[in-house]
Amino acid sequence: MIGDALTWWSRQMLDLAPARFTRPDPSEAGALLVEPFAARHGNAPGLGARSPAGARLTARENGGETVIADLPLTPDELATPPAIEAGDRAMFLQAIENARGQARAMPVLLRLPASVALRRDVGLPLAAEAGLERVLSYEMDRLTPFSADEAFYAYSVIGRDREAQRLTVRLSLVPRAPLQPLLGLLSECGAAPQAIEIAPVAGIGGVLRIPLEHDAPLAARRQRLLLRAAWIGCAVLALLAILLPFLLQSIESRRVEQRIAALQPEVRVVQALQRRIAGGSAGAMLVQAERARLGDALGVMSSLTGVLPDDSFLTDLSLRRGQLTVSGQSPSAARLIPAISADPAFSAPAFSAPVTRIEGQDADLFSIKAGVAH
Repeated sequence: MIGDALTWWSRQMLDLAPARFTRPDPSEAGALLVEPFAARHGNAPGLGARSPAGARLTARENGGETVIADLPLTPDELATPPAIEAGDRAMFLQAIENARGQARAMPVLLRLPASVALRRDVGLPLAAEAGLERVLSYEMDRLTPFSADEAFYAYSVIGRDREAQRLTVRLSLVPRAPLQPLLGLLSECGAAPQAIEIAPVAGIGGVLRIPLEHDAPLAARRQRLLLRAAWIGCAVLALLAILLPFLLQSIESRRVEQRIAALQPEVRVVQALQRRIAGGSAGAMLVQAERARLGDALGVMSSLTGVLPDDSFLTDLSLRRGQLTVSGQSPSAARLIPAISADPAFSAPAFSAPVTRIEGQDADLFSIKAGVAH
């Protein structure tokens, strides 16, 4: 069903295209034309029931035709190529060689008048279109006086009746027997024709091309199968070209998601560490800010312990906003002020209250205030 749909779609697209692109006129294509004639030295090309008496070589190029040579050959000579006279054979070979030299890239065609071709319109079941070559090959002897091996033939579909399920085919053929000697000689000369070209007939159509060889039914069927397989392959490749980027993107996205899921435990551990580090940093910054604002209590106590004499002791210590206040006992309170002043950690030490002597003890009560360096 896919092959039938693709075949139908191809025909519809070809019908929409201009005829000059899809069905070019064969008479405008360059070619080396071999045109047999019946009379030995006749000027008008033609072909009777017997083998041709000669052939005219014509080069067609850029829409114009140039006659290269007229090569006379008797029917006896054509029937038995080894018996061709040396002069005629040499002239024929030389003319073919010259023609091939002038038009080496051109195909060789055998051009015949319209009166030679037999044409008939035949009706077939619509289902036969899929294997039309094979059907015509089998039915040739029923549709024409010749079998498929006795004629060169071509066909074209000229009508399809979907309601009646009928197919109209125009069959054109040329008998093989009169042309076989000339074709054999051309093959020996290395100029075997590729097809027969029939001049147009009024009311029937343009120039007709009849192939000299037809594919065997099995080969034709294989070719059609290969063509359908190629169409299906192209459709599959086009579909892959459209879907493949999305498929690859989806696969890569899933792969990335799997990698992210696998890394989630490690990510959670790292985030917890970051929170702990951030919390510790915040606490340290807070302590540092308070130290800068209030002063370092431990540092102050260490410095104060270093400057006080061993016989003095403190009973009270307060540190507020960089201001130190200490109270205690000492055998000589007066010497404490110079000792505290000697330490750069303190500034402007002074008694904040009068020094009093304790009765019955050799000790003074003191209260000293001093500034603390940040």
